[in-house]
Order: sequence, then C-alpha cells, then structure tokens
Amino acid sequence: MHLVFNLSTIFYYQNEEKITSKIHKQNKSNSVVLVVLLFFTLITSTIVSSLPFNNVFAQLGPAEPLAPQGLVNSGNRPSNDIFNISSGYKIEPVLWNLTIPSTVAFDDNGSMYVAESGYSYGGFKPLPRILKVDESGNVTVLVDRQLNGPITDIEFNKKNGVLYVSHRGIISAVDVGGRVKDLIVGLPSTGDHHNNQLALGPDGRIYFGQGTVTNTGVVGDDNYAYEWLKTSPELHDIPGKDITLTGQNFESVNPLTPQNITDYVTTGGFVPFGHNTTTSQAIKGDVKCGGCIISSNINGTDLKMVAWGLRNPYGIAFTEDGKKLIVTNNGADERGSRRIANDSDKILSIDMSNSSNLGNLWYGWPDFFGNAEPVTDPKFKSISSPDNKQPQFLMQNHPPVEKPLALLGEGVAVTQAALSNNSNFGNRGAIFIGEFGTAAPLIHPFADITQEMPGFKPNITGQKVIMLDPNTGNFSDFVSLKKFNKDFRPIGVKFDNKGDALYIVSYGKTILRESVPTGGSGIPGYRSGAGLYPFATIHATVWPYANTGVIWKITPSE
Repeated sequence: MHLVFNLSTIFYYQNEEKITSKIHKQNKSNSVVLVVLLFFTLITSTIVSSLPFNNVFAQLGPAEPLAPQGLVNSGNRPSNDIFNISSGYKIEPVLWNLTIPSTVAFDDNGSMYVAESGYSYGGFKPLPRILKVDESGNVTVLVDRQLNGPITDIEFNKKNGVLYVSHRGIISAVDVGGRVKDLIVGLPSTGDHHNNQLALGPDGRIYFGQGTVTNTGVVGDDNYAYEWLKTSPELHDIPGKDITLTGQNFESVNPLTPQNITDYVTTGGFVPFGHNTTTSQAIKGDVKCGGCIISSNINGTDLKMVAWGLRNPYGIAFTEDGKKLIVTNNGADERGSRRIANDSDKILSIDMSNSSNLGNLWYGWPDFFGNAEPVTDPKFKSISSPDNKQPQFLMQNHPPVEKPLALLGEGVAVTQAALSNNSNFGNRGAIFIGEFGTAAPLIHPFADITQEMPGFKPNITGQKVIMLDPNTGNFSDFVSLKKFNKDFRPIGVKFDNKGDALYIVSYGKTILRESVPTGGSGIPGYRSGAGLYPFATIHATVWPYANTGVIWKITPSE
C-alpha cells in the first residue's frame, strides 16, 4: 500500500490506474518491492520532467494543518462602520486576523482560496502560503512550500481544476492536494516590482502583468532601500523590444561602499548600478521583459509580449466580450536618481481584437508619463531632484505612444481589477478596481499629508474600490472610507465563482515609519529605535502589521 501511494503521487494522474493495477497483480517478496522502490526513486526526477503538464506536480504530500501564523477569525470582528458604500449594497467581514493577505480565488465547489503574500517592502517576510476555506468555513493550509513572496495573485481554472499562482519570478500551477508545478520561471521580478495579477483569456491563454526593476529606468540608491541592490547589484531593466539609448547618466551616492561616505557613482538607463551608457548604445529586448503584459499557453509555453512601456501593471481583467484587456498601471514615484513628479496612476485598455497590434503597443515608460506626455514637460520636474534639472529622454527613436483610458490620482497605488458578469450583483460589465493608498510622503514627498501629525488633518488618498466603465473610462467610488484609517488597504478584488458577491482583500494595517519599533515586528506601543537607511536617500519605509488583514464580502442589500 505504501508503494502504491508513493507511485501514484509521483505520477499523479498519468497512468495512475495502470500503475496501480500492475502493482496489485504483482506478488513479490519484500526485498523485490524495496528494489523496485529504490529504482523508481532514482529515476523519478527524469520521469517527472518528461510527463505532460496537467499530470505532474513537483510537491508531494498532503497539506499541513493550519499553522499559528495568527489564528484566523480570532479577536474582535472588524466593524463595517468605517465605510461609505454605494447604495443597494452591504459589506461584511468573512475572514480576519490574516497576515498581509493579497488575493483570493474560488473553485467550482464554492471553496475560497486565500493567499497570504509572504512579503512586504520594509523587510517583513512571513511565510507565503495559500489557505483553503471550504463551504462550511473550515480553514486549512493548501500549500506553504515552494512559493516565493510576494504571492500577487491566484486564479482558478475551471477547465482543469487547477489554481494558477503568480509569485515572485514564477507562474505556477497548484493542484487540489497542494502540489506545485512551475510553468514559467526567470521573470525579472527581484527588483522594485513583481509579476502581478493573472487573467485567463477567452483564447485559453494565460495573461499577466510584469513590473519593472526600477522606478524610472535607472538603478539608484533608492533601490538599496528597497533591499535588492545590496544583494543583486547586477539587476537592471529589460525592455520588451530592442532599443537605443541617449547616453544620459546619473550620479548617486554609492550605498555598496558604506565605509566610504564620499563615494559616488554614475549609472545609465537599462544597465546595472555603476555602469555608464553612451549615445546610441543598443539594449536588447526580451519577451521576459519588465513593464510588460505577457501571455502564454496554459502550460506556460509559447511566451509572447502583448504590450510594453508600462511601469507596474498590477491589475488585469478582460471585458465581458473578451475584446479588451483592462490594465491598472502604477505611476512613477518621486524618488531615486531620475525623479519624476506629478505622475498619476492609470487605467489602460488594450484592444485584443486586433491581433496584428499585439506586441507592438508601447505605453511610454520610461520617457512618457501622465496622459502619454513627454518627460521633458516641465510638470514632471521634481523640486527634490538631486541635480535640479529637467528630466530628459533615456531612449532614442520612440515608438508611437498609446494613451491611457483613464487617469487616477497621484500615488493612489492602484491594485487588482475584477469584472462584474452577473446581473444579480448589478453593474454588469463594470470593472471594479482597488486602490491601496498612497505612501506619501515617502515616495511622493510633496503630495498630501496622510499621516496624523500635530496641526495637520490627514487626507485620504486612495484606500478605496472604484467602479469603471470600460467603454468610456468614467469611474466612481464604490467603497471608500468615512475617515482616515490605517487598516483598510484594498489590494485584492475578486468575484466569487457565481459572480454574485465581490470580495475585497485588505492587506491590513500599514503605516510609514522613519524608525523601527524596539522588539522587531509590527507591534503597536513599542518604543522607537534607530533610523532605517543611513546609506540611501530614502529614510523611511512602509511598515505593515501582522494579523491585521481582512477579507470583506460585498453583496446586494435587497
């Protein structure tokens, strides 16, 4: 029995009945069985790598019981009194006390899957995992191995009963037993931004957004504060197609030599930190590009670049007719060696009905911002820029620039998108989009004050869910806050499998800190410690708190 279980697990669905029947027919001694087991153990890796995608998953064994990373639904039930919500709808919490949750998905049986991201800027890296909540409300761990934080999205495929997972640098499939099969690897996701939300297209392909390595094309000391420059100084942005550079270079302090406070380096666009560029220098493009929309077959083969020149395309959703792909794109931050001011978050609409254009659509990054306007426009000059100069182009010979469908606020941190396709919920055809909320004044130093300070009343920037008409680009608030609240940070937006309930994943309490609490993790009431980044120009960080994430459910009230 033990041998039969192991073999059927290794081979998964492929030839499972055939193998089992053969083993039952064999009547061998224990020594022969051990020889067979040893033989199959030695050749397992070769066999597994050669089998078809749908039948093989890398991780073996059942899911473990719920680990004490915060007991789900312990403590007080969150109050919905903090919200404004559109007339005719009600909102209620269904799960709370989660640690930086990021997204949900639903299978055909009504079970909900919840991803706890496992990563946050600021060095907070708890265990990335996916929880399963069955129809009775029982919570178990589906998988907590072979996942890279952050998990940015999970999507259930009804055709094969598999969860697709977007986690840092990888697109994977996870079966009902928690076994993981990597489909796409090597995505450029170890910099500032990651691979993001997934969508299953009407053509049967997977679509996902991939963010850029840097803020505006140049590696600088701000990337030290984002933690990766100190460990991966070879990283740089990768365009979707071949480009030539203007040769512009930027000076910054060198945080890689903290023992020498007078050490400065110059860095160009699309090259590693400390590397200069020259006029007309060629940079090769790649399908595994940054700031792109990428698609593949359902098994991860046949990668194609759909659109490029985006900064951080976080949310992605098809319209009901499948002819448009709606993308949410984060605008530039006012940080680093090449600072851009007054750039807004955006919503893009990609025409999927014209296949000849796909792969040729360029949305302007890193040289066009706002409403597809050139970076040489005075509005984009930052008064906090180290060189106090007007930004110039990094690229020569720009392709035609596509304009966004809609402009949102500056620094609202737009997140996931979800289509309403059920008349029972209402607003059928609308796209619902999350806004995490600004990190001002950290990355937008002259934006509205959002922290409670003596003599200042904080403004609410983002921290809402909006409803978009994908035909016109018009949008309105669907869920917003009545007053400033640090706990509501909408990052995941999904409908259930019937489409009659909308789920909002709130990342949890998140503040900006210029010092760390004594004692380490995000625990209120602790004394402040020392400053955070003495070797970089960013001296603050986003500071999330454990066990504060909530899943909210919205349904019609009548």
